[in-house]
Amino acid sequence: MTTMHWLALAAAVTALPPAARADDMSRCVDVSVPRKAVEAGKGQWIELTAEQWEFLRGVYAMNPLTPPGLPYGNKAALARVGGNEGGLVFFLDGDRACTPMAAPKALLALLDDVATAKIAHEGSGL
Repeated sequence: MTTMHWLALAAAVTALPPAARADDMSRCVDVSVPRKAVEAGKGQWIELTAEQWEFLRGVYAMNPLTPPGLPYGNKAALARVGGNEGGLVFFLDGDRACTPMAAPKALLALLDDVATAKIAHEGSGL
């Protein structure tokens, strides 16, 4: 099974429908599950900064492909696997990986800007 299959499996496990879980916290899995899948595929597991986490919470809340509301946890990690320009963000709640969200290449570029505090204004402003 390829690493991307493992990541898809980890995402599927955390996104079970409400009828398949006893409570909302079961949308989370032990962080070692996706982390080991990434490491097995020679990928990268990148802990994100507090600023990147805050930024991604807003992206998650506004993303029509994610459930309504804010994601779980107070940290985030980015899973990247070679051969894929994007990644998968996991919101971390203690030792649990929760509410995965796809991170396309364009979002990763914005994450880099957040990490380096690069401010790019488009247009002339007010």
